[in-house]
Amino acid sequence: MRFKELFEKSADAIMLWGCDGLVDCNQATVELFAYSHKDQLYSRHPSDISSEFQPDGQSSSEKTNVMIAKVLQTGCHRFEWIHKRANGEEFWAEVMLTRIPYNTTQIVHGVVRDISDRKLAEEEIQQAQLQIVQSEKMSALGNLVAGVAHEINNPVGFIAGNLQPASDYINDTFRLIDLYQQEYPDPTAAIQDEIEAIDLEYVREDLPKLISSMKVGIDRIREISNSLRTFSRADRDRKISFNIHEGIDSTILILRHRLKANGNRPEIEVVKKYGNLPQIECFPGQLNQVFMNIVANAIDALEESNQGRNVTDIKTNPNRITITTCRGQQKTIVVKIADNGTGIPEERRERIFDNLFTTKTVGKGTGLGLAIARQIVEDNHRGKLSCNSVLVKGTEFVIEIPVF
Repeated sequence: MRFKELFEKSADAIMLWGCDGLVDCNQATVELFAYSHKDQLYSRHPSDISSEFQPDGQSSSEKTNVMIAKVLQTGCHRFEWIHKRANGEEFWAEVMLTRIPYNTTQIVHGVVRDISDRKLAEEEIQQAQLQIVQSEKMSALGNLVAGVAHEINNPVGFIAGNLQPASDYINDTFRLIDLYQQEYPDPTAAIQDEIEAIDLEYVREDLPKLISSMKVGIDRIREISNSLRTFSRADRDRKISFNIHEGIDSTILILRHRLKANGNRPEIEVVKKYGNLPQIECFPGQLNQVFMNIVANAIDALEESNQGRNVTDIKTNPNRITITTCRGQQKTIVVKIADNGTGIPEERRERIFDNLFTTKTVGKGTGLGLAIARQIVEDNHRGKLSCNSVLVKGTEFVIEIPVF
């Protein structure tokens, strides 16, 4: 009688599960699950009061059967679970299951406690942590890249500043040689031998070309330096006008070393299908981080899809990343980054934006990249980041940013 009173007056939901469903429950269970009477809960399977899918991607019925089997085997099990009330509202609960004897069989004694407030607080803490991590990563990366660009600019400026005087000196020297040949048309044998040894006519033709190629190289280095500065633009406390295509181009340039051919595969082709986009008000450094993460993930996916294939096989269906930009509906711009890798299984696709979720090996992924990317797009820019994937065909990430 005393235990029955404790059972009924407990603030936690208490349930007794048998082979055919719920055997008994207390009033706290009825209230927690928003039913009007405990009779409405009888004969229900645990999966009937659980969310259709749990955070790990398993269906509720599959995971419930695994949990019950584990309890019957080990005697007890404690875990966190997403339940649903009679009105369909979902909530987080802490569950403690214990195996107890009942007549000639075994039943499962379950205690369920609503932890929605705690989960909400944890989520807020995680979001704050993500913001801190993102800020620190952007600060560290921005300082590094900006520092590299600055260090490049110093010697590049020195070389570029001396190329024109060097070209002038060369032209002056050639004019002097021409004058000597005009005034002294019959050189000595030693001078003639030296002219032939150094192939003066070839030097006269090739040296200006060398200077010209050096100028092209300097321009290329300056382009790289400018791209680095574009990528690392320090975000201020307000949005600034930015050309999205410049951000994408700078990202591709920084990742070019990973796109180049190597001993295992040909070069990864990057196809740009740029639309006519206006400049948008945004945090450029943050969006560049999103582009960097998604393109880097696409390269990882293609590398993974190449496993077991030789170079000839890959050439038949080349690795490709396609970047498409266009105007969207309701005053938005859209950036689509797609690869032709193996795609993402549905159970993984459900969780790719979760904090700390990663399928990469230890040391190769933190599980923060896409979580931070979504926060940047959706929280900081009021946009949308989504993923479409088809097994064997590939994956596409879609970034939508409003134009204000």
